[in-house]
Amino acid sequence: MRANVLAATLLLTAARPLPARASDVRILRVCDDIRDPLTLDPQKQFSEKNHTIIQQMFEGLVRFGPNGEIEPALAVSWRRLDDLTVQFRLREGILFHNGERFSAESVRFSIARYLDPGTRFPALGFIDSLERTDIVDDLTVNIVTKYPDGLLLHRLAGFIVMVPPRYYKDTPAHILNEKPVGSGAFVFRSWDQGRQLALDANPRYWMAGCPKARGLIFKFIPLDQQVDALLSGNLDILTNLPGTRTLDVQKNADTYVTKNPTFYTVAGNFNIGRPPLSDPRVRQAINLAVDRKALVRYDIFGNGIPIGTLTLPGEFGHNESILPYPYDPKQARQLLKEAGYPSGFSLQVLLKANAERTGRILAKQLSEVGITLDFTLVSDAELFEFLKDRSRWDIAIYDCPDPMHHAFFIRSIFLAGNSPFSLYADPDVDKRLGEIVTTLDADRQRTLSEELDTYIHDRFLALPTYQRLRTYGVRRGVAFFPYKSGMPYFFRTSPHAPKTR
Repeated sequence: MRANVLAATLLLTAARPLPARASDVRILRVCDDIRDPLTLDPQKQFSEKNHTIIQQMFEGLVRFGPNGEIEPALAVSWRRLDDLTVQFRLREGILFHNGERFSAESVRFSIARYLDPGTRFPALGFIDSLERTDIVDDLTVNIVTKYPDGLLLHRLAGFIVMVPPRYYKDTPAHILNEKPVGSGAFVFRSWDQGRQLALDANPRYWMAGCPKARGLIFKFIPLDQQVDALLSGNLDILTNLPGTRTLDVQKNADTYVTKNPTFYTVAGNFNIGRPPLSDPRVRQAINLAVDRKALVRYDIFGNGIPIGTLTLPGEFGHNESILPYPYDPKQARQLLKEAGYPSGFSLQVLLKANAERTGRILAKQLSEVGITLDFTLVSDAELFEFLKDRSRWDIAIYDCPDPMHHAFFIRSIFLAGNSPFSLYADPDVDKRLGEIVTTLDADRQRTLSEELDTYIHDRFLALPTYQRLRTYGVRRGVAFFPYKSGMPYFFRTSPHAPKTR
């Protein structure tokens, strides 16, 4: 085994381009998070920020384009053979970063590794339709599902990436966590934990002319220092520009602001398995006590629209007829009184750091009707671990993109019984989600999805807030393409060009 690991390491080193100088302007410098990813093993992570890094180095059979369209990646074509089987024709001549050849066996191994409980993929419930991969020939595979899956391509594009079988079979887990090997546009170079993660361009990448940058560096910077890093020239892209600093970036001669409608929201889910949130009047009161227009104004400075569902405008299956809950604190107090809580109560709330500002504003609004939120603040990487004990929390508030580009996903994240981020399993929600998945007819699937929006809204099963208009701070000269998921690929991004004198 050691010999295999050594051989793979030598191949990885040989495949890398020359290290880029820190001063080289062709290096793209991005800040997308305040902390390091939990792991660089793609099949052991499931978080927005972690996945953004992963997808620069790895790719799947298909992927999403900037506007949510499904694009070919390591598969060049596909066709449905029957209700349970989709056949994929694979791209020829692809090499992983360590020199291993991509083939049908790579697909079989990669999907099997995701499905193996021993891998401990955190989102196993979101790919549970997958049964197996049958190899037809070296460049053709059939993916077989346990039941008809109308979301198969969305699952593959959102979650599944390919890994080289030999390297991931023979390499110890602790090395896989820190030294990834994929086939994507960028190759892992180094990880200075607590500071930055550096990648080099893949000189053998299959897309002509890509990546545009010689290298890519993810910098991990505290929130209060991120904008200053952009303004001082130490960043090329800041993916989460606070509304309070938008004017500073606009006024700076070397930076600009770009905005993009995003499949991204902040919401809260309720533990309805115990009082007080087991009472629908309490859940209704909470929703009526939230002024969503004010939340958009003060939380994201107008860069969003209030919503009344856990689905987003533009997603397949979003019910456009559902309006945000009205702001009615008087009615909220009356409902709390009827439910036996005239003096209010305190709730234990798990709050993700990226949504802290949202949570603080919600706490202030809810305090007006006597509800106190007691926060436990966690990072993106910590959220999954803290939610393992559902019984600790009354509400979890966190931001969420939609990597599946389908109304199914965000509702599943917050409410499905098999989601690692939900607080309660509602049998009716799970049944309805299952019906959406197993429907291959697009029109029927849309109808079922819209009906689920109504079910969740009418029973006050969650705390929706707004759809985010994502705001980025960018260095002038950088050609950046935002993605509707809020999780961009950077292979098309051209870095800052040197100024001519």
